[in-house]
This record gives sequence, structure tokens and C-alpha cells, in this order.
Amino acid sequence: MKTALAVLLYLTFPLLLFWWGWFSPWVALISTVALVGLLFPFYPVIASFWKEKPTKTSFLALFYCGIAAFVWTYLAGGGGFRPQHFDYYKHNLVLNNLVRYSWPVQYSDGSYLCYYLAYYLPAAALAKLTGGMAAIPYYLFGWTWLGLWLVVWLLYQLGGKRLLLFFALFSSPNGLLLVYEIIQSPLPLGAALRDIWTNDHTIELIQSPGGLMFISHIDSFSASPQHALPAWLATALFLRVWGLELRVAGLGFRVAGCGFGVWSLGQKQQNRKPETGNRKPETENPKQETENSQLTLLLIATALYWSPLVAVGFLPFLGYQVFQEYKGRRAAGSNLWDSSHLWKFLLILIISIPAFLFFSGHVPLHDARGWWWNLLSTPHQFALWGVFIFLVVGVWAILIIYLKKKGAFSPAEFQLLCLSLIVLFALTLFKYGHYNDLPRRAGLPATLVLCWGLAHSLRASFFQDKYLRVGLWLVAIFSAFLPFKHHALWLTARPYVAITDKTIRDFTPYSIHYLSHYHWGEFDVVSQYLGAKNSAYLRHFAPAKPIPPRQLTKAFYYWKSEFLLSDYEKKALTQNDITKLYIRFFDVDWDPISKQAVPKAVVYFKENPPVAFIPTVFITNRTLEKLSWGGLDELAKNIAAKVNTITQSTPQLHTTEEVQIDCDWSLSTRRSYFQLLTQLKKHLPIQTTLSATIRLHQIKFYRTTGVPPVARGMLMYYNMGDWKSPRTENSILDLNTASRYADYVSDYPLPLDVVLPLFRWAIFYRNGRPLKIINHLSYKDFQNNSLFKKAPETNQYIALTNTHLWGISVRRGDRFRVEESTVNHLSISARTLAQEIQNTKLTFALYHLDSTNLSHYERDSLQQIIQAFR
Repeated sequence: MKTALAVLLYLTFPLLLFWWGWFSPWVALISTVALVGLLFPFYPVIASFWKEKPTKTSFLALFYCGIAAFVWTYLAGGGGFRPQHFDYYKHNLVLNNLVRYSWPVQYSDGSYLCYYLAYYLPAAALAKLTGGMAAIPYYLFGWTWLGLWLVVWLLYQLGGKRLLLFFALFSSPNGLLLVYEIIQSPLPLGAALRDIWTNDHTIELIQSPGGLMFISHIDSFSASPQHALPAWLATALFLRVWGLELRVAGLGFRVAGCGFGVWSLGQKQQNRKPETGNRKPETENPKQETENSQLTLLLIATALYWSPLVAVGFLPFLGYQVFQEYKGRRAAGSNLWDSSHLWKFLLILIISIPAFLFFSGHVPLHDARGWWWNLLSTPHQFALWGVFIFLVVGVWAILIIYLKKKGAFSPAEFQLLCLSLIVLFALTLFKYGHYNDLPRRAGLPATLVLCWGLAHSLRASFFQDKYLRVGLWLVAIFSAFLPFKHHALWLTARPYVAITDKTIRDFTPYSIHYLSHYHWGEFDVVSQYLGAKNSAYLRHFAPAKPIPPRQLTKAFYYWKSEFLLSDYEKKALTQNDITKLYIRFFDVDWDPISKQAVPKAVVYFKENPPVAFIPTVFITNRTLEKLSWGGLDELAKNIAAKVNTITQSTPQLHTTEEVQIDCDWSLSTRRSYFQLLTQLKKHLPIQTTLSATIRLHQIKFYRTTGVPPVARGMLMYYNMGDWKSPRTENSILDLNTASRYADYVSDYPLPLDVVLPLFRWAIFYRNGRPLKIINHLSYKDFQNNSLFKKAPETNQYIALTNTHLWGISVRRGDRFRVEESTVNHLSISARTLAQEIQNTKLTFALYHLDSTNLSHYERDSLQQIIQAFR
């Protein structure tokens, strides 16, 4: 009974965290009272726990089970102390969000984290209270180890070492399919065998028609402990309270009282009755049977929070148990319905309702799902599906029927094993989830029941015929091959083909949306983890929690040497609620004569800025190429002094809170540039923040180009192509090009601001060579001009005669490529970046403040662009 209590406490503790962290207090209180009412009968066990001293034998067995569980947890990558399965991208990101965000976790788009959270909550809660990100790997390891320790201890009580060995190596004989892989492989036999051993071919099997529906226990634990642990704990506990007197590997036990009393070894030997023929289930106690079904129902209700798919797979066993109890009551002449237990069913319903409310807000998924015969199209696919069904169900059905004829099972055991086969077969008929998740998760309970039944009944003496022995050995080899391979690879430096390269801490500051980086585009992976912002759960049952609004500062860049705003520009600042200006103070370029870095194009203030301003300094890349390492500190001093001089020499200008450096550094100048920034921070006032501009290629390849040592980055979302190339369509803002970079924005390890372009130009080509950029030209300057015709190439126009326009001499055949930033493209870009940039405090800027640029856009266009960034 103590083991059962420990299992129930392990499974239900996360429910308390979930209710009190993710629901309104009234929901949490009602659910907690219901759970306490269900667990109250265990109080005597808790009270007597400290009085009873464990025997040396039981203590050693428990200790060894703990060691085995520790080794398995460590090798599987629990906590990140060993290489982790690819699925830990999800686990680590979920844990990161649970620690960083307040509960319930809500994102800037209003959605909430909607996933099976019970496994993650204890470790995340401890990390929130103590230790934070640095401690959560240890908390997660300990929580996982404790759960697996209970599993191993339960299995040891059910079947001893024999069952534990079966558990470690049990799987459907899917290894037979690898023979097909070897035959089809173009590699020589030796290379094909090495490929099978080294590489993971299960993904190929999963994506085949029918899929690798039921994976091994070791695969389940390595990839998805949030499914495996509740499935194994609930199933093992179910088998213990099933009501049979068993003899498994020398460790018999008998259900007593509420179904949890386990006889001591001495009692067992003294009170065991001699067995005659098949064993019969004890059905003399209807009250006991009802309590057993209530416990099973409680396990299902608890599993809803750990893994609803596991709960679905466990439902048939509840139905079987209720049916057996119905037969027992009817045979005993008892009432078919005991109203005294109605309140227990009501309590179980109460603790289940929050799970249904929470998951009801899940955003719709668009995976291909349905009956397999509606999804398959070719005879080959149907044949492969049939092979899968035979391997995962048929082989075991043949073996179980054979063992039944040999008298290996009691009638009740045979019925339970047949039920497991029926469950597995039913799951092979329906596809749900991109990777066929329903059978792979819901099949865990039935798979463990099969493992238990075969482990305690399979004997070599049943197979006297040599052909039967050979067949049994082949089934054993093909069943154990993949689990054995997995165990062997655990001992290597690379146990998985795809290994998680990010720890829990590495996902700061990203949200669950970051998972979109780790799939190949076949399905919307992020939708699996999100709840809708307008769900009933958030509107009526979640705790009152104000969503922190995005603190958006609207800004313009000013890129002229003389600061004097026109009335039109001042009006634009007022109409669009602009509160910040990034003003280019000066450029830093290399002077070949004096051989030193010098300031150029220094700004001159003819009037004071009407809003707060940020001094911005542009540094050419050749300055960094020419400057010696020793000259970096001197340049940093000079930049800081020059900024201070300009600020102090202008009336009513004060020390600013930020200085921004603009430089398109390269791999060869990265080290010098980063050192310059480091030195510059030392020479700026303590309260002044240093920021830097970031180009798109520096976002995507930041592991190569490096991340500047500054507090914030300003993403320049323009200049996306080679303006010199005639093949470029729009070097200012090209959505196709931008789409190749946008997905990497959320990966950047700096808080980001963003600036979009508000300028246009035409590039003048002669004989395929770019000659000049002519600012402020648009399509209108060419479309209605008889001197030009539209070229077949996108955005290009051809001169029809010699002429003189825009201060240049134009010849017949010259080409002009028009590039501009349309309101539509700017709005799309703003919406895209609003989803990718996760920091809530940011600046949204436009480049640049110029009446000629602004006049190209209608009055409300800028507001439309700014509003898109939400």
C-alpha cells in the first residue's frame, strides 16, 4: 500500500501546482478539496509509515532499483548531463518558459502555453523558488529519477529481475523491417550493417504508412518521459490492484483491503495456497472491486494532466475492470450499483474538469488524420500497413494463443492480454498526429501489460519443437534489437543521430514559438503547444493576470549633417506620436593622409530636437581594417569625447541615455569592432546604454559573425540584396529574401529593436554596369514617361532616346531599376517582426525623417505601418 501511496502522491502533486498556478483560486480550491477527499483513506498508511522499519531485504531491493533508475535517467539525458534526444528541444524550451514567465504562461500575441505540463511543473516551480535556470537541470533530473525509481520498484514487485529485463528490451519485432532496409540499401553489406547500427532509421519507419506505431520502452523514456512515466506508473499500479494471486519470479503478492496491501515475504510463504490448475480471480468482495475501479478511474483522471493520450489508452482497462466487477456482483447477488460510492465518482469528475477546460482552448491542428484506409492510396502502402499490424499485434497474438494452449495463463490473465491486443489493433487503424502520436502514446499501457504477461508466463519448456524454438529466438532477436542498440549507443558520445544542442538556459529569451526552427516545414509544430487567446479557459477560469503590454517606442532616424526640421517633418512627428530620434552625429572614416581615424560629416544643430534623441555614430569597415589593436582604445575615447562635445556645445541638449554605433563589420574586423565597443562602454557615462545596428546576415549567421558586446541591437530590416547586380529585384526590401532571414530573428541572443525603410531610389545601369543611385525616384516617374518603356525584368525600365534627366546624361538603351518600400510590404514586415521579436520593451523606428520621403506616403500610411507592429 505504501508503494501505491507513493505513486499516487507522485502523480497528483503536479496537479496541485497546476490548479493553484494556472486557475482561479475558486477552481483550485474545489479541485484540491476533491483530491484530498480521495486521498484521505491513505492517512492511516501515512501515520504508520514512520513506525514500521523496513527489512534489510526490502531495503536492498529498493536501493538497487534506485541505482538502476539513476543510471537510466542519467544515460537518457535527464537534466542535460548527457546528450539529449532531439525531442528535448521541446522539453527544454517548455521548461525555460515555465521558469521565466509567470503562470499561466501567456505570450505577446495573447496565446498561452497549452501542453501536458504535469511532468515539468515540479522542477519549474522549484527553480522559480530557488536556483532559477542554473538549478533546474538538477531538479528535473531528480524528479525524473524519482518517477522512474517508482516504476522500477513496482515492476520488481510484479515480476522481479525477469520482468525488469523484459521491460528494458521489450519491443514489437520491428527490427525485422531493418532487414528490408538492408536489402534496399545501395551500400555494400558491411557498410549497410554499419549504417543500420550507427544511424536512426526509426524516423523513416514512423513516416511510412502505418508508422512505427509502438516503440520500445527505452525509446519512450529517452524522447517523451512526460508520456512514459504516467503510463508505466498507472499500468503497473493497475496490475497490482487487479485482484489476482500471482506467482511471478518467486515474488507473489495478494491484493488486500483497498487493493494495496502486499504480504511480507514471510506471510506470503506461510499463507500461500497450493495451486491447482488455472488461477481464478478473487471476486468475493464487491466493495473491494468497486474501490479498485475507483482507483483506476483516479489514475485516468490524473493521467489527463500528464498525457491525455495515455489516459485514452488506459480507458479500455477501466472498462474491463468495471465489466468484471459487474459480473462479480451479479454472481454474488449483490446490488449492481452501490450509491455509497457516488460521491467518489463525483470527486474524480471534479478533479478532471480543469484538464478539459484547459485543453479545450487548444488552437486547431491541421495534421492529416483519420482512418488509415482513407489516407493510403497504393497497394504498396496498404501492404506495408498490413506488415506493421502483423508485427505489432499479430506476432504477439500468435504467441499468446500458443501459450494459452500450454496452460501458461489463467482465464483472467488471458482476457487481460487479449484486451491489450485489441487495444493495440484498434490504435493501428487510426492516424492522429504528424508522427502518428496516438498509437505511440496511447499504446504504452497495453504494451506494458503484454510485457508483464509474457515475462511471467514465457518458458522455454513450452517450446519443445526445434522449429518453434528457432521462431521464438527470431522474434526475441528482432524485438530486442532496437532496444539493445539504443542501450549500447547510450554508452557512446553520440547516442542519437539528432542531438539537442541547446540547454534549458540557452532558450532565454525565446518563447515556445521558437520551435518552428526545428522542423522541416511539413506541419505547424508550434500549434501543438498553444491555446487560443479567446478561449473559455482564459476568459473565465484562468487567474486574473494582466498581460504586460508591449512597451513600444516610436522613432525616426535623422541622417543629415544639418539638423533643421521642416514644418512637414515636425507635423509627421506629432501625428505619429514619435518620441525618439536617432540622430547621426558623425561618421568615423580612415584618413589615408594622416593614417588615423577621423570624424566626418559632423552634425550641426540649427535647432533643438523636439523629442528625445540618441546620438548615432557610423564607423566604416575600412577604419577597423586599418586601425591597430592599440589604437582601438584611443578611438573609443575620441568617439565618447566627440559625442559629449556635440551634446554639451548645443544649447538645451543634455546627456542621453543611449549611444548607438552603426557598423557593418566583417569576419576580419569582428574582433577589432567588438574590442572597440568594449572600450567605448568604459568611456561612456555609467547610466548610458550602448547599442549597435545589426544587419540581417549577422542575424542568421550570428554564431559565425558574432554578437556585439552591447545591451541592445537595432535590426536594420532593409538593404537585403546586392544593389549593383542587374538580377536583383529590390535591394531595399524584398519579402522573398526577408523570409529567409526572419525565422532567425527570435534566435538572436540580444534584445532587438527594429528599423524599417522609408526611402526609394532608382539604380542607373549602362551596358549592365551600375553607374549611380538616384534618390527619391519611384515607378510614377517612369510609368507615365514616354522616354521610357517597361523592361521584361521586374522593376526595370529602358530609355528610348538620348536625353538629360535628374542631373545625368541618359543614352538610349540605358536601364533604370526602381526600388521602393511599399506600405503593403512594410506592413507585412512589421507584422512578421512583431511575432519574431519576443522582448516586450522595444523601439520601432523608420528610416529616415525627410519630407521628400514622407510625401510619398499618404497621411495614414505611417500609422498603418506602425499599427501593424503589435
